[in-house]
Amino acid sequence: MKILKDVERNRYIVRKMIILFSAVTFVISGCTKKEKNVLVRVDGSTLTLEEFQKYIPESEYKNLPEETITEILNNWANQEMLYLEAKKKGIDKEDSVVILIEQYTKNLMAMALIRRSFGTTTVSETEILNYFNAHQEEFTYAVKLAQIVLPSYESAMLTYNEIQSGADFMKIAKERTLARIENPENPRIITEYLPRGRIGDFSTEELIFKLKMNEVSQPIPYIQGTYLIVKLIDKKKIMPKAELNDELRGQIYNHLISKKYQEFLQKFIDSLKTVYKVTTDLTPLKK
Repeated sequence: MKILKDVERNRYIVRKMIILFSAVTFVISGCTKKEKNVLVRVDGSTLTLEEFQKYIPESEYKNLPEETITEILNNWANQEMLYLEAKKKGIDKEDSVVILIEQYTKNLMAMALIRRSFGTTTVSETEILNYFNAHQEEFTYAVKLAQIVLPSYESAMLTYNEIQSGADFMKIAKERTLARIENPENPRIITEYLPRGRIGDFSTEELIFKLKMNEVSQPIPYIQGTYLIVKLIDKKKIMPKAELNDELRGQIYNHLISKKYQEFLQKFIDSLKTVYKVTTDLTPLKK
């Protein structure tokens, strides 16, 4: 089933990324490595089989193609060489780098804590079916949108308020959308017909598919910190009945597990606020 493949692929990507950054962690920790079962050696630095297995268990790497394992090891070696060269130049002693290393360590520990606490949380087939049934009609339609991409929440709210006060959506879109960067003379403002599962994350799609004809959305968080304002231009039925196939099931699973993670994270942080006292004082910034 695709849903299982997606989960396994994500787990593999995460572990691979840990391998890529593990060089920094190993060297900073100052631990003495055993010379036994060395997979990669870069001068005095080594990556052993035992260390490799901490990130990719034997049951998994035994099923990986040899070229994939070689790629991971090459990436580790590349990262190690860059680290050693940076250390040779004294970059690890620079204040700005020391701060970043400290912050990275904090982030890594925080992620490990959250990952362990979130544990084996999953999404049941019943939850997937419930979501599908609640949104089934939406999956039979495709929408055509006019869109404005803006660089910040402040600029997006300013634009949204202007449109709500009667400003022409299309005129503002041509003048302000970030799509002008690619084609100033003819920025991409009108989309093709887009079905559910092809626009963005499901939370964004839920907002868009609730719009009435010619209704304008409030600013929606978009990619890389930008914000999106859309206007529903048209909506048409593209199939008589939606089917819960493997692809859609996987998309729903990813959406629901993401929501569970966000809800868990917020509750977890709220619980920590009862343990740790947090105070904020902006006075020093105003001196």
